[in-house]
Amino acid sequence: MYLSDIKIERYRLFKDKRILHLRKGLNVLVGENGCGKSTVIDAIRLLLNEDEYVRNGISEEDFYSSVDKKEWADTISIKGRFSDLSEEKKVEYITWLDKKYNAVLNIDIVRKQDRRNNYKKAIWGGEASNSIFDWEPLNDIQCVYLPALRDAEKKLKASRGSRLARLLINLSQKTLEEKRKAGELMDIEKDVNDFNEELAKKPDIARANELINDSLENALGTVFAQTTKIRFGDVTFERIVEALRIVFFPGKIPTEESVYRNLFENSLGYNNLIYLATILAEFEGLKENYSSPRILLIEELEAHLHPQIQIKVLKYLKEQAEKNDIQVIITTHSTTIASATPIEDIISFNMTENGIKITSLRKCIKDEQAKQFINRWMDTTRSTLLFSKGNILVEGLAEALLIPKLAEIYLSGLKLDNAPKSLEEAGISVINMNGIFFQYFMKIYDGYELIFPEQGDDESKEAYKERIDLFRKKDKYEEDEYEKTDFVPILCAAITDNDPKEEAPKKNDNVEGKNPQLFLKEQVKNMTDRCRIYTNVKTFEYDLALEKENAKKMIEIILDVLPTNGDIRDRLNGYLAAYQNNEKVEQPKIALDILKQIDASYLGKGLFAQLLLEKISSTNDFIVPEYIKEAIRFVLEITEENEGK
Repeated sequence: MYLSDIKIERYRLFKDKRILHLRKGLNVLVGENGCGKSTVIDAIRLLLNEDEYVRNGISEEDFYSSVDKKEWADTISIKGRFSDLSEEKKVEYITWLDKKYNAVLNIDIVRKQDRRNNYKKAIWGGEASNSIFDWEPLNDIQCVYLPALRDAEKKLKASRGSRLARLLINLSQKTLEEKRKAGELMDIEKDVNDFNEELAKKPDIARANELINDSLENALGTVFAQTTKIRFGDVTFERIVEALRIVFFPGKIPTEESVYRNLFENSLGYNNLIYLATILAEFEGLKENYSSPRILLIEELEAHLHPQIQIKVLKYLKEQAEKNDIQVIITTHSTTIASATPIEDIISFNMTENGIKITSLRKCIKDEQAKQFINRWMDTTRSTLLFSKGNILVEGLAEALLIPKLAEIYLSGLKLDNAPKSLEEAGISVINMNGIFFQYFMKIYDGYELIFPEQGDDESKEAYKERIDLFRKKDKYEEDEYEKTDFVPILCAAITDNDPKEEAPKKNDNVEGKNPQLFLKEQVKNMTDRCRIYTNVKTFEYDLALEKENAKKMIEIILDVLPTNGDIRDRLNGYLAAYQNNEKVEQPKIALDILKQIDASYLGKGLFAQLLLEKISSTNDFIVPEYIKEAIRFVLEITEENEGK
């Protein structure tokens, strides 16, 4: 039994109904700030009556309102659905069941305060709001919340209701009930009683106790006097465990007790991990006595943790979720956590013109091959695409370094009102794919999935594979050849090389390319309005060098690092002289020569890109190729008609 979906209406950012579909184990909520991740967490807390960090209180600001406050919701509605109930649970949650035997929990809050300034709440199970609500099933649901700004040390301190005390009480619940029914003491209660008897015999304790009682008798007389006794606190099991505390040692288990330290000496990150460990231990203990859902809500798991620990903790949480039937719901802004999370466990939050869109990535990508590829190749760099407002995917390091600057140059020439000055300002990420894997990552955004034809009875594996390869590369598909899928609602462009057969094509030549990904260019253009692929004449550096002013700067860089004097240096200086004298030149030939020098062992594309970026960093007189402009225009939704306005 687990929380399979939650519906939210008119709560904070959510004006209209939004439904979040959840998985049984790990769920990682990603997205930019202010797009509703924390709102969903608080909605779950509100629904499940989780109040460890005081969430039960509702304020006027919790009701949806427009920016100008002219529109204000009168009610908040939250509905949770629990699926995969056992036959036993169907009986236990019978008053909550819908027609499909899922357990449904509802809460409505009216924006009208009573005499105590509380907003009226209505809570019910099932579909009928007038049914009698049984609180016991709700109270059996174990929900624990860890806020982003959590004080782990405070929660672990010896006190009533501490996390450690809750763990020990839950682990001993069955034995405790049996002892109480039999009128017997727990073993630890007996030990503390014995300790108190021995304590009273200690000379210093006995003398102190005597002096206190004498003072009371002298002050109050024999009639009003009271008798005191120094002892170790309340001897009930509950009070004993509340007096216990956790200490730590920074390493493996030491041989001496004296080396253990207090938690205030520990780092914030490690205290958070200890805190989390006690919660997971409590859930594991509860598994023995309770079969109701156990839900762990964590905001910003990455808080106070370095990247390596983030990954280890995430993997451990996933393991524990699967092993002990715990549903874990995490929010994060960490690309490290996002990169380590399987694509099927990620839920994306995006702000759109029509409000917040919630997208389960598993519903974007149904092809198992694509899922496996993304899970294998998703790293901290590529996971940036999950937090951006738009993406430009590129083949390599050179493009990733230079395109943000080229975009800055291009945008500086626009006369549009409120136009961004850079891709960064617009929230656009340039992501190095280290290859031509666009077709897999674009599945997150394109909104369609191919329906592959089945293998014929008499068709060989080789023939079938060839037929499927041809099918993949079609420019357009008929309605029965694909299905619509969910998608993350941001624009995604890819920039790739043409790799033509011709060695030195001219600037505006329409040459046939050899790049195996070129089929995707026409396909996405015909199948989706959210993805585009843009190509050049030959390669990135070659196309930059097709412009004379660009070529001069590029040649100057090569001359600075060229290790020898000779024919190459003379030839490059000859190009510069020709430019200086306004002589007619074969620009494609020069561009090809520049490309060959960049590819030479003494330079390389990565180093050249860094040097070029340094050279043009303070200027805007570098010419941006048209295909790069097209990609920028697409992700920023700038049309050619209005770019000069």
